[in-house]
Amino acid sequence: MQSIFLTTFYAENLSGASYAVDKRLELFERHNVSAIAITTTFYVTNRFYFINHFPEKKDNFCDLTDILTDNIYVAEQDAYQKYLLNKDRQYEFNLEMNSASSKNGSYLSWKCYPDGRLLNISYYNQANNLLRTDHYDWRGYLSTRSYYGYDGTNKNSYVAKREHLNSNGDIRIVYYFNSQNKIRRVDWIHEGKQIDTFYNENDLLSAALIYYTRANKKQYLVIADLFISDTLAKLQILNKKDNIKLFIQLHNIQLKETKNSDDIRIGYSYPILNQNNYTGIIALTRRQKQDINELQSYKTDKIYYIPENWFSLQDVNKHDEIRWQDKEDGLIIISARLDRVKQIDHAIIAVKFAHQRNSKIHLEIWGDGVERESLQKLINLNNAQSYIQLKGITNNQQMKHRIAQAQLHLLTSKHEGLPMVLFEAQMGQTPSICYDIDYGPDDMITNRINGDLIAPNDKKYLAMRIEELFSEPEQGTLRYYALNSKKNMEKYSEDKIWQLWEKLMERNF
Repeated sequence: MQSIFLTTFYAENLSGASYAVDKRLELFERHNVSAIAITTTFYVTNRFYFINHFPEKKDNFCDLTDILTDNIYVAEQDAYQKYLLNKDRQYEFNLEMNSASSKNGSYLSWKCYPDGRLLNISYYNQANNLLRTDHYDWRGYLSTRSYYGYDGTNKNSYVAKREHLNSNGDIRIVYYFNSQNKIRRVDWIHEGKQIDTFYNENDLLSAALIYYTRANKKQYLVIADLFISDTLAKLQILNKKDNIKLFIQLHNIQLKETKNSDDIRIGYSYPILNQNNYTGIIALTRRQKQDINELQSYKTDKIYYIPENWFSLQDVNKHDEIRWQDKEDGLIIISARLDRVKQIDHAIIAVKFAHQRNSKIHLEIWGDGVERESLQKLINLNNAQSYIQLKGITNNQQMKHRIAQAQLHLLTSKHEGLPMVLFEAQMGQTPSICYDIDYGPDDMITNRINGDLIAPNDKKYLAMRIEELFSEPEQGTLRYYALNSKKNMEKYSEDKIWQLWEKLMERNF
């Protein structure tokens, strides 16, 4: 049997769901179940960022287009030497500017991956018009060619056609786009020159997965870490194959913000209301599972409870080695995507209040996102630059280390699934103050035992509680919370979480 984990894409700044897929990959591989993560939204950088974040799992990844072009297994080569430097007879190179010009006035420029490998080469004519961009897979072969059209109405260029090639240089997929960057059509060219045509990416994704699982003697456990209803609706065709069991993994509750009323719950309603079209639905917390069951007028056995994270024996040993006296005095930490859902402005205002009463209190905010500029403005407005800092992003291991150096972690989100950062804080013996929201905080935090659960959006009490905890002699309550984090190491142990997966597989295979 092989497990397939469908996720959207990988980027420099990862979501908690992306880290959850990694933890699941690790768990399955540790228990001798083959597993692979497949990205469903093409970016040429998907592979680089996956390997950058999870270097030990480089063989557990492929993109949707790798399947359709038969590029899953390709040996690495030096694209910089093969595709760029061999043009020295045609172009005069300026290596400092990453550009090269020809005698007739046309020129090219190139970009590299952050590790120095060749990412793309763009070709321009004498009139400075962009004609074509060649992208190179991180493994070093020409993977796509993009050709540009010109929109006379809006006076801008756009990608009119994008070809995907196999590692031998044969065209296998051709995307055609209109001037609004919407797909007009996609042609998949099989090795025998048969052409299948698609008019949306969801149908293409379904075809790719059916092609990948065509070995009928092999069993496949497919888990979709996706939430777009149209995609989930198309994927249900997989469940009609005898050798596939398709599960939908729920993460957060997916709220749609509205201007004039309360936020509307969206996203996972489709699989919940159409669960008979899937083998099962996986909830991250018991309360999430209970809420789903209460939405239905009939009993079902298709809802499973399996947390997305777990602690290994090595994690437990690291936890036990941490000493409170080694933590940074007064350090509060946030690790989150910087967007409105996380409500980090609540934490900034609360820490400002607490710092005025206890000057050792300081806050580091790790992560990136669309709210970065507005959060920095808020920090500046409150003259808090000396004790509240936006730190940007770092890799997962360094982030875990920094969380373990903090004395308190804050989570002020509108909603969550089962936040990965709570696992990291507990492993680092770093207590949390969390808004008591759907879902996750009440699974990880027992109020006044290993952290605090407070009413959502109560910024005043949040500020008062921070100040109170840090004003105690020798921070007795925080030390008590840190000591009790050991209980979660047992609750979410590797053996206990794997037993839940074993029961799911035994029941369905």
